[in-house]
Order: sequence, then structure tokens, then C-alpha cells
Amino acid sequence: MKELQFNKSTDLYNLILGGLIALTSEQYIGKVTYRSVGENIFLGKWLKKAKKQKRYPRSIATEIDNLIELYAIEGRSADLAALFNQIFNEFKMLKNMSQNFELSPKTRFDNAMSELAKDDWHISLPITHDPQSGKPYRPKNEKEIFTTKWYWDNAFNAKKELIKVVSIFVVSMPQDVVDCLYQHGFILIRGLTSRDDDGKFYCQYKIFPNNKCLGDAAIPTKYQN
Repeated sequence: MKELQFNKSTDLYNLILGGLIALTSEQYIGKVTYRSVGENIFLGKWLKKAKKQKRYPRSIATEIDNLIELYAIEGRSADLAALFNQIFNEFKMLKNMSQNFELSPKTRFDNAMSELAKDDWHISLPITHDPQSGKPYRPKNEKEIFTTKWYWDNAFNAKKELIKVVSIFVVSMPQDVVDCLYQHGFILIRGLTSRDDDGKFYCQYKIFPNNKCLGDAAIPTKYQN
């Protein structure tokens, strides 16, 4: 799927919600199937009609055009329904996250790592690893969270505020990490996913200062459909 970036305005929320309500209504009366192909075709046509009839403000004209372009390029494989649901879940997640935290970002992050460590996650922030050796870091634990000095150094200032984008890498199923950090006020943005010679997966997530995120957010369990 083509990677798209969206603003997080109320107007975009109304567009996404309107599309999902229209889709659900048509499925309820049997005019659209619950298969992804049928959902995709319906939403593609719905977007074109919404643009033609100027149902939504010009502030999201770019977002509407991007979605229509995605549908035009990828056709039935665009999976607009999945994208609409992803954006809708991101809105719910952002809306319900508290903006008034008494503790500093560094303290909240450390508390999250302490909770995960109690659940048998091995935490290495940062790892002791020489990138000049030419050998990739190989986790020795079934559940591990790590980052490198490149990302970690100077990530927090003297006031314990996060001042740069930090990448963390998760070995094993990452949902517990996503949920825990969200509870402590952090939204994780999906990065690269890779697999080593031993079959272990590495999931990269980015954390942005003040959650001013750019990218595909990892959705906490409570907001998943």
C-alpha cells in the first residue's frame, strides 16, 4: 500500500467517520458485501462523489485527493476500508490520551520500562555494541527492548524532556510494549521490521517529542476493532 501522511484535524475525522457510516449502512441493508474488495470499491466511489459534491472543507482537499489517487493506482488492492479504520482508531487514541501528565517524559518512560521488566522483558537502553565490528546485534532474550547509543544519547534534556525522535526495537510480539507506553503517555510510530538469520523479528518504533508524530501509529489494544 502506498504510504500516506494525514493531518489530524476534525475535518478529516468527519470525512473518515462519514465514509465508515455510509459503508456500514450499505452493508446493513445488503447492498455492499463485507469482503475487502466490495468495501474498497464502495469507498472509492464514495470519495469521488464526496469530492464532486464538495461535501467537505477545502482544508482536507489534499487528503481526499491522496485517497482517490491511492484508489486509482492500486484499484481493488488499495484496501481503503482498512486505511479508514486505521485513521479512525488513531483519532480515538489521540482524543483519549491525557495531555496533562504530572511526571516528566523521562520519568514516565522509565516507569513504563520498569513495568515491562517485571513482565520478563529484557531492557537495554542503549545496548553495548560496536557498529564498526560489522556484526549486527543479536538479542539473547525471548522478549527484549533495546536501542543504540545513536538514538539514545541526548534524547532527554536536563529537565527530563524528550527533545529528539528516538527509535526503540522490540523483539517478540510488540503489543504489550505498545499498550504499556501508551498508558504512560507515548504514541509509538511503526518503523522498519526485519528478521535475522535465527528467525527473530525486530520491530522498530519511533517516539516523538510531545507526540507530534508523523507516520503509521501502533494502535493500543483498547482501540483496535
